[in-house]
Amino acid sequence: MLLRKMFVVFLALFVLPLKSQSFTIKISSSENTVQNIEKILCQEHPFGSDTLALKHYLKPLSISKNYTAIYDGLLANGYADFYSELNTKSYTHYKQSIKTAVSLKQPSMEIWTKLNYVNYLYCYRDYLNMAPMLLQVIGQIEKIPADELYLAGESFKKIGWILQTLGDYDTSLYYLTLAKAHTTKNTSEYAAILDAIGLNYYYAENLSKAAKYFQETALMAQKIKDDIRFAKATGNLALIKKENGDYKSAISLLQKDIAISQKNKSDQNTIYASILLAKSFITDNNYQEAEIVLKTIEGIIHSKRYFEKSELDIIKLKLAILKHYNKTENELLLRRRMLDLEDSVNNKDGDIAIIKANWVIQKNKFQKNLIQSDQKIEEASTMKNLYAFLIILILVFSIIVFFLYRKKQKTKLLTYEKRAQDFASQKLQTEQKLHETYETLNDQLINLKEKNVQINKLNVEMVNRQKSPSYYLERSKGNIETLLQSHLMTDEKWINFKKEFQKEYPEFYQFIHINYPEITDSNKRILLLHKLDFNNNEIAELLGVTPDAVKKSKQRLKKKLGDKFDILFDNSKFPD
Repeated sequence: MLLRKMFVVFLALFVLPLKSQSFTIKISSSENTVQNIEKILCQEHPFGSDTLALKHYLKPLSISKNYTAIYDGLLANGYADFYSELNTKSYTHYKQSIKTAVSLKQPSMEIWTKLNYVNYLYCYRDYLNMAPMLLQVIGQIEKIPADELYLAGESFKKIGWILQTLGDYDTSLYYLTLAKAHTTKNTSEYAAILDAIGLNYYYAENLSKAAKYFQETALMAQKIKDDIRFAKATGNLALIKKENGDYKSAISLLQKDIAISQKNKSDQNTIYASILLAKSFITDNNYQEAEIVLKTIEGIIHSKRYFEKSELDIIKLKLAILKHYNKTENELLLRRRMLDLEDSVNNKDGDIAIIKANWVIQKNKFQKNLIQSDQKIEEASTMKNLYAFLIILILVFSIIVFFLYRKKQKTKLLTYEKRAQDFASQKLQTEQKLHETYETLNDQLINLKEKNVQINKLNVEMVNRQKSPSYYLERSKGNIETLLQSHLMTDEKWINFKKEFQKEYPEFYQFIHINYPEITDSNKRILLLHKLDFNNNEIAELLGVTPDAVKKSKQRLKKKLGDKFDILFDNSKFPD
């Protein structure tokens, strides 16, 4: 027996802690994308009282600057689970989470951290401190697309739930509808949203729509085997039955709700449904059954501090039962406890706190709408006086601009066409001069020099036109470009030029042909023009290439020929 106890102690102190710390949260990528952040958030894991295991699990998030806000946010949630009430450790980490997100200047991350903190305050009934932060979140969430939010459906659902608690049913329905649109069907989350929408209609006194959503929730919960959600939907259907005066059906549904909740150890839902059941019994004048129901939850009610509101409801029901039986036993104790609870609850969880929080929201809405209305009135007053004047001014200005534009375009076209005609005339004169001579090499040489001059002019003209707003004329008509291309040495012109070169320098040409069979026709064009003292720029202009292309061609030829290159390109060494 002693050995067995020692073994249990060993497991508790050493083996189980090591096992709980053997895994950590997974970070698939360093990229701060919405999908990657959502994968991380979906790995949130409950550790109960094992805060060491919680820190170990979250440790990978604390290493990267991109994830420290998430680290502090999830760590704060873990401490909230541990303490099951408002606590300084959670508060410190929530505030650090928000501060980090703000410094990163990432709106989506900032919204998540703030909403995470809002949800904590909501869960533990600190509505007064929650409301200002909630207003910030709503203001920020309206400014970015839903696909940029982290867990958009979950975020919209939380806001919808909270606003429903604060009695802002219209805005609550808006956010719950958004949550429904961004949540996968046939899931527990989707069923929870349907249930919340049903409650929204119930509180807004639209019982037929409320019943429809509760029934849809129950069917989906059964389909996906979510017992707790089915129990809640069943209890909510009991509310409809009670409102319709069918207390027997309401009681039966609530008993079913309680049985499922107790089986699944859902204390909060058990308490909620039990209080509703006790109220139904009292309304149906069945005080004995109501008393029995309240006794079954007395043990649970003192386990968590945030059940104070429920305890207050139970005390009020007990006093109603005592009044019915004309009993005074324990009445004094109950009333003293009721006063204590009312002092505590009214600042956090009671109707007064809810009314105050709702008032803050409504006041903010009113001020926002008032400012917007004043701005719209002022803008309308100013713009109304300007509209007529601006329309007339724009029409007159448009007509003037149109005619000036047409005139300017016509002038540009005439200038362009005249310029192109001048260049064409110069080309024609050059070509005519060559035809009137015998087209010897010397004649062609003069012709090529003149072409170089004209090509240079045309290139300058093209550069100037490219910088000019009227370049569209050249793009559409292409007259200058066509003239430029016509000056280049075509194959036909090259044949004539080579023919005349052979007549003038027969020995040199023969020397190349015999000793340099590896020289290509394109190499010959550069070589022959170089022989006639054309520099690289002039050769480039005649061949329609860049000077760098000519230089590279010579370099490749030099590499190919070696020492034989100098003989070719040194005019002093050429045999004539």
